[in-house]
Amino acid sequence: MLRIDDRAELFSFRHEAMATDLVVAIGGVDQEYARQTAQAFFARVDEVEGKLSLYQEGSDVTRINRMQKGAETRISEECMECLELAMRASALTGERFHPFLGLQALKVKGKVPAYLQETVQADSSGGRNSSVQIDPSSRYLKKLDTGSILDFGGIGKGYALDQGMLEIEDWEVPVVMANFGGSTLLFRAEEQAEPWTAKLDGMEIEPFRRGAFSSSGTGFQGEHIVSPAGNPLLWTRSFARAESAALADALTTGAMLMAEAELEALCAVEPGLVLAATGESGTWGTRRFCAWKG
Repeated sequence: MLRIDDRAELFSFRHEAMATDLVVAIGGVDQEYARQTAQAFFARVDEVEGKLSLYQEGSDVTRINRMQKGAETRISEECMECLELAMRASALTGERFHPFLGLQALKVKGKVPAYLQETVQADSSGGRNSSVQIDPSSRYLKKLDTGSILDFGGIGKGYALDQGMLEIEDWEVPVVMANFGGSTLLFRAEEQAEPWTAKLDGMEIEPFRRGAFSSSGTGFQGEHIVSPAGNPLLWTRSFARAESAALADALTTGAMLMAEAELEALCAVEPGLVLAATGESGTWGTRRFCAWKG
């Protein structure tokens, strides 16, 4: 388990978003200023959710999923950026993580939006198809098939945290920790503030000032992790540290389906990334996490 050392001087604020609790802890300022900062953070997260949610009627994702073959729509900057990040994470994980695994994910979760009920019930492919075309300059997306469902589960919370932190960059808050449902955390501490310290299953992690942690595991969300090829999970838990919460979020999902050699290779090619995974025996499949430097 990842354990972050407590800081008594932080003011904590709670907000419900993306069907879970979001907690922002802020230090180095007075309580009222911390409250205003947290409200700005939460407002930005809610804005992102409104554009990326599979379950909100007016979101970009809902509009894309309802489109027929050949139809076009202009998407938000957030949707375009998150989709680009998701496809990058897909490439890094050999497509173990993929934003167009919506059909499989919805069948596993069982929580299907009304507008997708017929699509999910009728599908027999068991696969995915990411046939969309995007013009980055105009942000126009064209649907090239009708069999794909876009779902930002596995990256959306991390992306929302990144956007929330960007929103409060100019607020001059020395210390911020954002915790989304206990599975994705994002940190920032200015040079004049004490660095964060943490332990992973009792192992000391070198103090750090910024970056993101994310975790996936069979204990609390294993049923939500789907394999493009139907392969079983290789690990019971995975952890990632990256500069981007979105990337850390997505890579821990993919890591659950990646062999140890693949995890090592991914850490070697992606700057600043650290991955760790553990199996039924409780031993770690890679010790790169112990060498993490913040």
